Amino acid sequence: MSQNKINNLANQSLDLNMINLFSQDEVQTVRLKRLKKQPWRTFYSIFVPKKKRKLQKKQANILQKQHVAKLWNIFLDQYFDGKLDHFQLKAKKQFTDQKIIWQYWGQGLAAAQQNDTVKLCFASVDRFKGDYHVIRLDEKSVQEYLDLPDFIWEKKKNAQFKPAFFADLIRLALLDLYGGIWIDATILLTAPIDPVILKQDFFMFQRVSSAENQDFWTAFNTDYFGWGEEHVVNVLNSFIVAKKENKGVHICFEIMMNFWKTQQDIPHYFIFQIMFNELLKRPSFEQSFLLIDDTFPHLLQIQLKEEYNENNFERILLKTNIHKINYMHGLNDSSYFEQLKKKYLK
Repeated sequence: MSQNKINNLANQSLDLNMINLFSQDEVQTVRLKRLKKQPWRTFYSIFVPKKKRKLQKKQANILQKQHVAKLWNIFLDQYFDGKLDHFQLKAKKQFTDQKIIWQYWGQGLAAAQQNDTVKLCFASVDRFKGDYHVIRLDEKSVQEYLDLPDFIWEKKKNAQFKPAFFADLIRLALLDLYGGIWIDATILLTAPIDPVILKQDFFMFQRVSSAENQDFWTAFNTDYFGWGEEHVVNVLNSFIVAKKENKGVHICFEIMMNFWKTQQDIPHYFIFQIMFNELLKRPSFEQSFLLIDDTFPHLLQIQLKEEYNENNFERILLKTNIHKINYMHGLNDSSYFEQLKKKYLK
């Protein structure tokens, strides 16, 4: 989508049910998608060196994220101008407090136990939940807690709206209605959650300018990590603490509900993170956040395949007891991952 077209859209009173704002990719992304299809794919692979192809992919991804950020700003203008719908779900359950840990595995909890990473992470949450009640949901049981509009279930049939994006939505809905903690199925706890974090009205790990080893982290995951002004993915939504009916959570929920209602395409995996980055720039979004470096939850992730070292593990634990890990299998018995399984799957 050209910059002129974006500017024209921004100056219109959009009926977003008629215009799929997010349906056209940035020009470099469109070009690369075309080159990866036959008959161009063969020529592209033969005549363009692999190193150059990787660089082009990286540059296109950066431009695509910036493009999505611009589209989000059009969408946010519509929201804060009162041109989009408001949503207020009704709680289907009653709780005496907000000490709830929410977890989700769409395929069902029996299937979750077949995944070593998820099994390990669930066990760690059970061990360190404290006085919180753990509620684990799947695609069926989530309906016992949320009365989502029909358009959500219809949109789920769209292949673009994968389970990860549904999970992005329901975490906001659950926290808005009931409060508590959202913990992804790939979050490992190695101690009780810090009481300072538990007291927050709205908390997610975020990018901080003082983070150490910025070049390392950028190289480790260029798509997620970055510290330049142009980088628009700066928050980890795998672990969220929120009070019931928090204004910031509700705004995020309403924005994502409007996205699901009006759009047919998801132009980037980090669609929520890009939205949140742009939302933070808005005076209308008045939230005060406890800032904790989002590199901390990734410290253990970079070690999982390596040979376990107790001293190094303890150094990581001095930084955080909340860890975002990857799906792992078939690793050496002396690896961090296998040693953690022995520690927590007793």
